[in-house]
Amino acid sequence: MSNFKLLSAFVLISFWLGWLLPYPAHGNPPFEIPQRREVVKIRSAIIETSQGKLFVELYPEDAPVHVSNFKYLADKGFYSGTTFHLYRPGYLIQGGDPKGTGLGGPGYTLSPEFSRRNHVLGTLGMARKPDTHGDPKEPVNPQRRSDGSQFHILLGDAPHLDGNYTIFGRIVGGIEVLQRLREGDQIGKVTVFIREDGR
Repeated sequence: MSNFKLLSAFVLISFWLGWLLPYPAHGNPPFEIPQRREVVKIRSAIIETSQGKLFVELYPEDAPVHVSNFKYLADKGFYSGTTFHLYRPGYLIQGGDPKGTGLGGPGYTLSPEFSRRNHVLGTLGMARKPDTHGDPKEPVNPQRRSDGSQFHILLGDAPHLDGNYTIFGRIVGGIEVLQRLREGDQIGKVTVFIREDGR
């Protein structure tokens, strides 16, 4: 086998196993989005934290790419051992960064999937960089793309976020656990479930 073929085979295998360097920051996610009839079966999840379990209802109809991505990362064990790195009392708590600094991620971002849902207590949404850093002439994230892995959970209503961040689920059980979470608390495991009846 030629060196070129060997190199090509290694690249393909490495890509499949996730051994390569991170994908470009604005690249597409490294998985194929399932057909709609399959995506709508991704309905719920459990986020196991050092404070207890959070039970999640997912919104595949509103945010099929984000829900598919959440399952993809959960299935890989991406979130296991990460922490909640940002806590704002009465506002939100944020996690999903493998670096724990707010600057890490899987190496890609997601196109926004805004909906008419409101940001209320328990809302599960995807974090993102701001549109600008204060100067509208120097856009930072003009497409308002979501981070590839970092998510936030609201600790109170935040209507100013409506239409600006992708909502892909909500906490339906474990609100008392959510209220106990603080910066530095750990995510032990995220499990995303498929309901064959799609309901």
